[in-house]
Amino acid sequence: MKETINVNIGSQAFTLDKDGYARLSTYLDDVSARIVDGREEIMADIETRIAEMFREWLSSPMMVVTLPMVERAIKQMGAPETFGPKPTEPTEKTQPKGIRRSRSDRAIAGICGGIAQYLHIDATLLRLVTLFLIMFGGLSLWVYILLWIIIPEE
Repeated sequence: MKETINVNIGSQAFTLDKDGYARLSTYLDDVSARIVDGREEIMADIETRIAEMFREWLSSPMMVVTLPMVERAIKQMGAPETFGPKPTEPTEKTQPKGIRRSRSDRAIAGICGGIAQYLHIDATLLRLVTLFLIMFGGLSLWVYILLWIIIPEE
């Protein structure tokens, strides 16, 4: 005796055995993760096609969809890889970091080094511009201190 689960696939009710449900659920989650644009519409189409296959294979609406039937449907639909590459977790290199105070390129607090790193410019040039602005009134020393407090360290 196997446990069964009632599910709605493509707006149609089905009874799946527990193994088949687990496999189909994993498959649909994997496919959904690989679809970038129009996920809801594409997933609805995929579920509708799977429901059509199950209706063809079941001689009675009271029959249970088994794991072999689910595997057969997945084989016909194609492996999740056919729907696109699996998204990877963002790594430190791909994550946008924002502005951070530099720990390695610092004169006082690392603010100019961090901003220069973020803007991809030379830190020495930015330090000279900042010093010039502080000396001739274009930038207040309080702004520099405020940035020191607000900008997190690397």
